Amino acid sequence: MKVSRFFWLLPLLISLSCKEHDKATYTEEGFEVINGSEMYYKIIGSGSPIIVVHGGPVLDHSYFLPQFNELAKDHQLIFYDQRACGKSSIEVDTSSMSIAGFVDDIEQLRTSLKLEKIDLLGHSWGGLLAMHYAIKYPQNLDHLILSNSMPASTEGWQAEEQQLASRITKEDSLSRAAIIHSEEMKNRSASAIKKLMMLSFKTQFHNKNLLDSLNLYIPEDFMDRSAKFSYLGKDLTDFDLYNGLKDVSVPTLIIYGEDEPAATLSGKALESSIPQAQLLVIPKCGHFPFVEQPDVYFQGIKQFIKK
Repeated sequence: MKVSRFFWLLPLLISLSCKEHDKATYTEEGFEVINGSEMYYKIIGSGSPIIVVHGGPVLDHSYFLPQFNELAKDHQLIFYDQRACGKSSIEVDTSSMSIAGFVDDIEQLRTSLKLEKIDLLGHSWGGLLAMHYAIKYPQNLDHLILSNSMPASTEGWQAEEQQLASRITKEDSLSRAAIIHSEEMKNRSASAIKKLMMLSFKTQFHNKNLLDSLNLYIPEDFMDRSAKFSYLGKDLTDFDLYNGLKDVSVPTLIIYGEDEPAATLSGKALESSIPQAQLLVIPKCGHFPFVEQPDVYFQGIKQFIKK
């Protein structure tokens, strides 16, 4: 089984525009010691709280911005960098590098920030963590939003990977090989890793011209951070959450881009498994609808939470 794609996902450089987004201006940032590891968090906006769980692993929260400023006009968004990611400490107990550990990090963040019930939005890998959280801590949720989530089973994940692999062109394969064998990559250069990640995400966009709108930030110690995630492999070898999801009674919004394989492989299956789920498939976009179709994406989330 391949686990590499989820170690080549993305972060993005933050650029908040206070003049254009008065209600979404920066509110607070800091560090909390969560389950023995120092983690970075950022809070923007006001309103009912939404904890936003980024994809990856190895990415950080910043690829949601600036687009998520739109959602911060109506809600308090709590972003955080998962353990060993982004601005969070690279120093972690390897025994905590498990899905259970990452899920408990969400819960301790909630209690550390003195939040009662929350809305939880997980994107990609973060969607898988959000599903695990909803199964373990349903009493703490008002709404669950699974945005372009990683499939809920190993079988679905492998099928998705196969379809994505079939989209890689010969030209992209040659470009990938050139990057991998470059001096930059031999020197573990962040710029080379960024080139490789951007290339890998071409298959995840409907409009390839918008790829550059996904501003990836790759730290210089990215390879050291990604090595920490090798311990997650055991949790991804054989998993199936569908039985557990049947007991998740919280209102759930499932979002996929029409052009991503998981829209057909996982969308209906998740909607059928979660009692109060509804599925939103957004046309003309892939894995990052907040980049390709932001109006439809954020309107869908706002309307769902208002119900």
